[in-house]
Amino acid sequence: MKYRFCASYLLAALAFLPFEPVSMTQVLATESVYQLAQAKSAYTQYMQLGYNETKRRNYRKALLNFQQAERLRPGDRYATSAIRNVTSYIQRSRNRIAFVPGRPGRVRSAGTRGSCFQTGQYLIPLIPTDKEAQRTTSERPTFFFYVPQTSTKVQALEFVLRDGDSIDPLYKGTFKPVGQNGIVSVNVPVDRPSLQIGKEYNWTFSMICDPNNRDKDSYVEGTIVRSQDENLSLQLNQPNTDLDRAVLFATAGFWEDALRTLANLRRQRPNDPEVQKYWEDFLNSVEIKEVVNKPLLPCCTVQK
Repeated sequence: MKYRFCASYLLAALAFLPFEPVSMTQVLATESVYQLAQAKSAYTQYMQLGYNETKRRNYRKALLNFQQAERLRPGDRYATSAIRNVTSYIQRSRNRIAFVPGRPGRVRSAGTRGSCFQTGQYLIPLIPTDKEAQRTTSERPTFFFYVPQTSTKVQALEFVLRDGDSIDPLYKGTFKPVGQNGIVSVNVPVDRPSLQIGKEYNWTFSMICDPNNRDKDSYVEGTIVRSQDENLSLQLNQPNTDLDRAVLFATAGFWEDALRTLANLRRQRPNDPEVQKYWEDFLNSVEIKEVVNKPLLPCCTVQK
């Protein structure tokens, strides 16, 4: 009897509640959100597994995981970059690190050839391709250039970084010439604005042969964009050697970070054959063979 009373009371109370029918659209929308969340979770797991296997040099297992991630997000830039690079590791079985740009191709004759070069010599930017922006995770990246032997004295070196939307340079530095052939590097100073994520920036590096006639400059130019890969960041927060970090950056498609890491290792461990092997493999993978054995020069400091 007591139970009947409770049931009757409950039914009566329910009768006074507002009735708002749930439409099929709402049901489908809820399912869609759930499916997206599930897909994101699975994508993240596959990318993390792929990076983890890459660090272990288990490239075939890494490839399978990156392929699964790409199936969940067709055309995803991070998954496709990882697939390209890990496939290259497998194909070049003796290579420890490699880089495959999305749009391969280099134009050696880019820029003006000034009057201070020896025959057959030219500036070489250490970038993977001339056809797309190099990617970095850094707020203030480092740029590397091979400076050749010259027949006359170079008056100065100049680096200019511009925001694509602005006429005024984000950073402009003029440096003393190095006096020998080798690889120089230019850092964006800490007192300059940091690169914004997703924004493309243009740069120019020039050898000034005649300050009174800048048309005689020898120069190269290119673009860079700062990107962020959360899955890579999580992997990098774990204990890693510097060589592991270089491989992870290369796999994810971040050329500037990988090159900077390897260059720093070369400076710290100049006689380490393993570091030299990684450096050679990395540059050879994008056909910059001419500079593999060139020294890293102590440049560049801003002229006062």
